Amino acid sequence: MRLTRELPSAMAAAMQQELDRNAHKAGWDRMLPGELLRRLKQEMGELDRAVKRGADAAVVWSVAADVSNFAAMLADVYEDEHRAS
Repeated sequence: MRLTRELPSAMAAAMQQELDRNAHKAGWDRMLPGELLRRLKQEMGELDRAVKRGADAAVVWSVAADVSNFAAMLADVYEDEHRAS
């Protein structure tokens, strides 16, 4: 188990790996906050299923990184939308 102070860097590395792996799926920056929230919920469902089925830890890290990425994308788009208004 990682120490609490090591978790952010471990998650950041996993997030970057997932972003690199999915770079061909660009376009999140053109999605509305509601669309990103829907995708975040889908990813949370994937994480829930992975944990419940006892998936390998690498799979859980990968899906958790996707959850984190969608949360960050949502926050970024939301901020831009509210800054403009």
